[in-house]
Amino acid sequence: MSSYSEPEKNKARALVIDNAIKALTKNRSVSTLARRTYVRDVRDHITSGDNPYDVKIAKQLTDETIERWEYFYDSIVQSRTPANLKIAYLSGPNPENDLRIFCQAGVLPENIWAFESENSTYSDAVVSALNSEFPFIKIINGGLDTFIDASPQRFDIIYLDFCGPLPSRNKKQKTLSALTRILAKHALNSPGVLITNFSLPLEEQDEAGRSLLAKLVSCYLYPKDFLEDKQSESGFSEGPVARSLSPEEWHETVSSDLEYYYGQFVTRLLIDHASLISTYNRFPKNNFLYKKFFSGNEGSILNTIKRSFFHFNDEDEGGGGDVIVDSGQHPTLWTLASLDKELNARDSNYPQFIFEDDEFYKFTEQFLSQLDVGGSKKELINTHLLISYLLSEGSGQEEFWSEKIKELYRNHNIWAFHQFCDLVLFHPIFEALFRQVATPYHVNISETKRWNYKAKDTPMFMDMLILDECRYLYDWMPTTDMFSNAVADINRQLSYRFVLDGVSKHRRWYNPEYFFGTAVVDQDTEGFDAKILKPRETIENDL
Repeated sequence: MSSYSEPEKNKARALVIDNAIKALTKNRSVSTLARRTYVRDVRDHITSGDNPYDVKIAKQLTDETIERWEYFYDSIVQSRTPANLKIAYLSGPNPENDLRIFCQAGVLPENIWAFESENSTYSDAVVSALNSEFPFIKIINGGLDTFIDASPQRFDIIYLDFCGPLPSRNKKQKTLSALTRILAKHALNSPGVLITNFSLPLEEQDEAGRSLLAKLVSCYLYPKDFLEDKQSESGFSEGPVARSLSPEEWHETVSSDLEYYYGQFVTRLLIDHASLISTYNRFPKNNFLYKKFFSGNEGSILNTIKRSFFHFNDEDEGGGGDVIVDSGQHPTLWTLASLDKELNARDSNYPQFIFEDDEFYKFTEQFLSQLDVGGSKKELINTHLLISYLLSEGSGQEEFWSEKIKELYRNHNIWAFHQFCDLVLFHPIFEALFRQVATPYHVNISETKRWNYKAKDTPMFMDMLILDECRYLYDWMPTTDMFSNAVADINRQLSYRFVLDGVSKHRRWYNPEYFFGTAVVDQDTEGFDAKILKPRETIENDL
């Protein structure tokens, strides 16, 4: 039990819990992707500028509309005190360690749920809690992910102190599966805080496992256009493709500094899963909502995608291969293709070390299946291919849209929308309408906090992400059938576009797959800048 009370662990626990509670109470106004004053700030910034055309349009947004949005924002976000917060966390044998920090911050023990799957550890936890000053805590003998299947409760903070690696090659430690189910069930309130804690095995602890993780990390980060860079003044730099590194060369780079890149991998996977992978994965294809956006036979669409997206078409010189040609715009699809035998098909553009190692192939099969809420690698890949393709434009997907979406597309005129920074193309409108009902989480990049420390000698990586459903954007928008008429009202159009600008500034360097080209204010403008992750902080033993 010593690992639960080491100085570094105690410091990490106190830091993350204190920051999480402050994010949802004292600092709640900056925990949303678009702050309460954002619409007003955008209008005032533009109207004080020197572009007369921008000024003329922005002045049409009235104070009355802005005040109405701010009132609506307040109704969505509301306010919280520590006593209002509901907490879920993994117990371990000493649940009072975390519990004590929560309660010292003002959380009520009656609002705290602890979960422990292992029977003997659960028995120790119950005895420990009953002998502590917090007998009111609720300890459940089971996993949080399985609990919310039967009892669909929502929490303000979910603290997943897994301690194992992400992902674990131990089939009994389904840490990624647990995370997948929690995201799919939307078990976090909005805004809410997700805390995770993962380890990276040392060479002497698990040399084979560390080697597998190095390969996975390199495959996952390779197609990213931008990565953190401790040598860069800005804190990030262009990714491996822009630096002309082959997948094999990039793998060598990652292996030589695995702790640094593994820390990035953990954060980027969490961001992608919450805002993209989980959203597409759980959207039902047999529901009437699907037919509001898409039509056509799933099998025929998938065959079309696989022919055109992943490999060059020899019969049509220069055709196809979108994911290869522009991997930075499709990083998740590139990773799925590189890790799947059928899509990879030993194409020289994907890393070939994947299938030279049977153990790594098994490891990636397990990784991909745990990203799917039903545990199916095939379903994960097919759903992500399908939704990614159908939400884009210009590759024949219009054929598979619903009649209403086709009508919106035919009637869309970019010149009917004033150009502030980016042109208003159709695909961000389609994405926003889809996300209005798909209900994704978005990650607040600027308020994300991360730490690393040593548990004895094992490197640990703790992440605190604020997840926001952004209903102050999506519920402010008109629905699909009402969109055209609604945006003809300049007040509704501008307020919607200004909020979207605030939301999209968080995905700029991290998720090119959606809301690409939605800027109203330039991304380098102070107060409206594209958000960047703060560096991971190292927690040292002060003793």
